[in-house]
Amino acid sequence: MNPSLPLSRRLLYCLISAALVCFSFPSFLEKTLEPSTAFLGWFALVPFFMALRGVPPRRAAFLGFVFGFVQFGGVLYWIAILQAAEYLSGLGWAALVLYLSLYPMLFAFLYSWLSKRVKLSNIWFTPFLWVGTEYLRGSRPWGGFNWAELGYSQAPYPVILVCTTLAGVYGLTFLMVWVNVLLTKFFEPKVLVPDDYNASKEGWPRWAYLVLPLVLVGLVLVWGNVVVHNTQLKKAGTVALLQPSIDQAVKWSKANETATYDKLEKMTAEAQEGHPDLIVWPETAAPDYLLLVPHALERVRTIVIQSKTFNLVGCLDAVRMMNASNDIRYFNAAAHFSPTGVALGVYHKRHLVPFGEFVPFQKYLTFLGPVVGNLGDFDRGDRYENFKTATFSYTPMICYEAVFPDDARQALGTGADALVNISNDAWFGWTASPYQHAMMAVVRAAENRKPLLRSANTGITLITDPFGRVLDSTRIYEDKVLKGDVWVFDGKPTPYARFGNWLPRLCLIVLALLIVAAFLKKGQESAEPIIESSSIEPQGPENVV
Repeated sequence: MNPSLPLSRRLLYCLISAALVCFSFPSFLEKTLEPSTAFLGWFALVPFFMALRGVPPRRAAFLGFVFGFVQFGGVLYWIAILQAAEYLSGLGWAALVLYLSLYPMLFAFLYSWLSKRVKLSNIWFTPFLWVGTEYLRGSRPWGGFNWAELGYSQAPYPVILVCTTLAGVYGLTFLMVWVNVLLTKFFEPKVLVPDDYNASKEGWPRWAYLVLPLVLVGLVLVWGNVVVHNTQLKKAGTVALLQPSIDQAVKWSKANETATYDKLEKMTAEAQEGHPDLIVWPETAAPDYLLLVPHALERVRTIVIQSKTFNLVGCLDAVRMMNASNDIRYFNAAAHFSPTGVALGVYHKRHLVPFGEFVPFQKYLTFLGPVVGNLGDFDRGDRYENFKTATFSYTPMICYEAVFPDDARQALGTGADALVNISNDAWFGWTASPYQHAMMAVVRAAENRKPLLRSANTGITLITDPFGRVLDSTRIYEDKVLKGDVWVFDGKPTPYARFGNWLPRLCLIVLALLIVAAFLKKGQESAEPIIESSSIEPQGPENVV
């Protein structure tokens, strides 16, 4: 017999879970890198899992969709008020949230279906199912959108982030989901437990479902503290990060170009006073196709020469292809300048923002253009770079790229000592988005045990150590030169840096095997003859002819 619970109560559970997930991230209530409610992620899914208990797959899918819509709608509220997108902001928010909600819907459907079809407690397959669907959400071919994966909520806790060195943010999400499932078993009310449920079937008394999560979290905290406080780091150099806070309304105005360069020159001169090994300008700080515009290039070269150090300059770039049609490719870029003002190399952004920097399926969506700004479509770069200063090397990533674990892993696979992320979060105004964005980038430092040096036009400029500890940061819309030391770890690459996303891929394999096993069991059941005892008459002597 399935546990009975009114649909209204189950919907309430979904809403509670969605709210808890929302508030485990920076939100409209708490715009900070370290929200005091980040710990909610460890039990935020308990009401949702209760809501799914005992319902058929179709109803579970509906509940999953409701949970997903409220969760993503709340976390991504800032898209709906994105001034740069004008009238498309509300439509874009609705379309994206509806799309993202399909993944929790898929999770819930499979959760219910597998619960009925396989002889395996859901405490064992739920983490695999959750991480598998999250991995699909964040993967190509459409660019992926892994914003607000549960593990990112723990960015304020460097000792917890230590476990991301094993399997990346997906490993942390896996652990958090498992803790949530175990706690669900402990807290679920009797009305959700079937009459024929036998606790001994799983072999654990009820109290074990509380003790085990506490032990797991305790072990993570102990391990993290031991690693963080006993790992030696080495100072590799110094850096100065520019946050000029150029207003987005005038950033691309030719009339304001001279004022923009004047401000950057002044900030670079301030940065030079500390004799840093690297000065980092934010994304598109130079509002030009820099290497192709002589007067802009000469102005930047003059600023760089006066700084007497290496500079990374966010800009635009264009390259004419050597083919029959002489096509031109346009890039969001970053140029690495020597102290003598020579551009030693250029990095072209590889992971573009859908509908912001390119239009997916543009052949069929010709009526759409990029909804953020009017710069036109960009092309993808074809490689990561390893730029060198006098004391350390670094690999640059531009804006949105740093939210993708495997992209950062590949970039750091060039052998770079540090990850430099340049961004422009001015698009998002006074919302929680810049804080959410920065938190995700911080996790990249912990996964690979490399420092993160992040320069934003406005948003959150920050410096972390290789554990993801934020050593210093700016406030949003603050004009500041952020100076700090670059600390590196000389040990072996982390397991995640070496093997990448092995865990979510394993989750997909396990999920596929479970689905196959469920279909095989269904086939066996349908092949068995059905014998109705009431239709068979006893064969006594009087019935024999």
